Amino acid sequence: MLISYDDLRHYAIRAADERTGRVQDIYFDDHAWKVRYLVAHTGFLLVGRESLVGAEKLGKPDTERAELPVDLTAEELKSAETPETAAPVSEQEKQRAIETGIWPQFIVGPGVAFTPVLAQEQLADVWAAGDNEPKTPEPRPGDPNLRSMHEVTGYKVSATDGEIGSVSDFLVDPEDWAVKHLVIDTGSWLPGKRVVIISDWVTEVDWTAGRIHVDVNQNAIEESPELTKIEDLRRSHDDDPLGAYGTLGLWPM
Repeated sequence: MLISYDDLRHYAIRAADERTGRVQDIYFDDHAWKVRYLVAHTGFLLVGRESLVGAEKLGKPDTERAELPVDLTAEELKSAETPETAAPVSEQEKQRAIETGIWPQFIVGPGVAFTPVLAQEQLADVWAAGDNEPKTPEPRPGDPNLRSMHEVTGYKVSATDGEIGSVSDFLVDPEDWAVKHLVIDTGSWLPGKRVVIISDWVTEVDWTAGRIHVDVNQNAIEESPELTKIEDLRRSHDDDPLGAYGTLGLWPM
């Protein structure tokens, strides 16, 4: 069974004692390609709270009810740690830029440029305290491989010989919460086509450029079949990647 991030983010959270909250985001390890945390939003839309749920607490998604069970009570979920305690790379670097005044070119969401102008009010607090000069960057604690699916959705995708589109979705196996595939929207290059690539073929996730690099050439993408429904992807694709729908012709070149 494979389930998409785009579907999961519309799921409600089913705690051990009641239905509460919804899926806000998923944090994953871009080295091991495993889900690390679910970000759950509990309470009301504007005054709710975000909580981290470890992958070991996640149950099997109920696709009929659009619910994701978690091995926590509603109270445990509401009092769980917040996302700030395990920030993905994008949030780590944004905070570092605010503290140091040194700005790389990076993005805040799918395809949206993030510049010093957008953080002017936050920087004003630092500068008002007398820190008008950029500080020397210091190493920050944090997992260098932790990524947000919300953040990476929209990243441009570079093949070995050119751009092939952008990330539009992720396909996850809830048996072990492995991130099996990335769904690529080929955009203006091949209008209207979506293809999948195996996550192991990703060679780099470049947060500052909002781009991922894959060990596949453009011709392989062009000749691959279009993804129409997730059910067409066999869970056995790891044993026979060339024979699985969506990976035909996508063996790294």
